Amino acid sequence: MSGQILDAEGGCHCGEVRFRVQGEVLRNVYCHCANCTASKGASPVHLLVVGGEDSVRWLGDPEAVTTRSSGALRLVSCSVCLCPLVQYREGKGFRAVFPVLLDLRRGVVGDDHGADRLPDEWAPTAHLNYENRLFDWHDALPKFRAFGPGDELESDGRSKSPGGA
Repeated sequence: MSGQILDAEGGCHCGEVRFRVQGEVLRNVYCHCANCTASKGASPVHLLVVGGEDSVRWLGDPEAVTTRSSGALRLVSCSVCLCPLVQYREGKGFRAVFPVLLDLRRGVVGDDHGADRLPDEWAPTAHLNYENRLFDWHDALPKFRAFGPGDELESDGRSKSPGGA
């Protein structure tokens, strides 16, 4: 999905906070890292990593707070419902958003799925931080130890590289 431009609005669960995300999608992935798992209460977490530190704009009066999670990782959440909205690392030039919060859903029932399902073009293309998975995923997506490429893993966590760890 690299090179695709995202231009969408989204918001928190309670509707208090709205935002717009615009920029190039650098990665569309499932993340298995400890930060995502702990802060979202699920693993893996579906992320769209969008280029640009200014790729997310708050609309209206954002009741959002920025909290710190494990070093440089920042997680922006609604101060009313505490819904996580955006995460990023200072100075790294990206913002990661959660597609489930974006207004990307079809809105109509199609032959292949219902109205609440994301369109197929927004399906994740890889697993990142796979060595931290809670269980093995037996799907066709590439699995990376960290952020790939060069660290691809098998579904059971063994390295795909000859002589790899």
